[in-house]
Amino acid sequence: MPIAILIFVLFLPAQSWAGWLWGQGEEEVAQVQVTESFIPWRTGPATGYPVFHSSEKGEWLTILQRKTSWIKVTDSRGREGWVSVADIARTADATGNKVNLQVPDFEAFGNRRVEAGLMMGEFDGASVTAGYGGFWMTRNLSAELWASQILGSASEIRMVNANLVHQPFPHWRVSPFFTLGVGHIWIDPKATLAQPEERNNSVGHAGLGVRAYITDRYFIRAEVKDYKVFTTRSTNEEATEWKIGLSIFF
Repeated sequence: MPIAILIFVLFLPAQSWAGWLWGQGEEEVAQVQVTESFIPWRTGPATGYPVFHSSEKGEWLTILQRKTSWIKVTDSRGREGWVSVADIARTADATGNKVNLQVPDFEAFGNRRVEAGLMMGEFDGASVTAGYGGFWMTRNLSAELWASQILGSASEIRMVNANLVHQPFPHWRVSPFFTLGVGHIWIDPKATLAQPEERNNSVGHAGLGVRAYITDRYFIRAEVKDYKVFTTRSTNEEATEWKIGLSIFF
């Protein structure tokens, strides 16, 4: 269930995040006034689309929707087009003040407090899907909670972990990190003639990884972890895991 929720949140349409991205209610900033010499309009939400119109200083624009770094607007004549978020951030609201638009960028990534992500990879040769949420206590240290599902040929495994993550270079666009944590693992063997019992054990791990900022609120995360499974037998078990995925920050 936690993984399903993360999938839903991470891949919501970009305009659904409007409430997070405006500093005030969307209704209060439905109209903005151009304060620069002009603002170019494009036919689509990317620099590859051609400029077909420009709004001059003093014109009012109505906000329709947002898609990543672009905002769809309309003017008093009913024309519609796409304007960059950076240009909208330099307009004014009905009170004459600059629009309080929070534009997520690399600086915001460096100052993030909360992040969440969905990752996929292999755990000891079996497919693993994992979701996590993390809170940054300082720019270098965060605490995370993980939930993982591992599907092997002989068993289905569920695992939860609590991690501490140290990021020594938070100001780097591509930044390495180190992680250390503990958790619990539940191993449910698939049906066999012998019907082995289910197992659950404590685990500990250490790992390293890298984050790479992409754009807006998104970044790629990849990591490798070595696990120690503490069993009641004379020897403990070891496993190696690697994962890569997409994360979002707030």
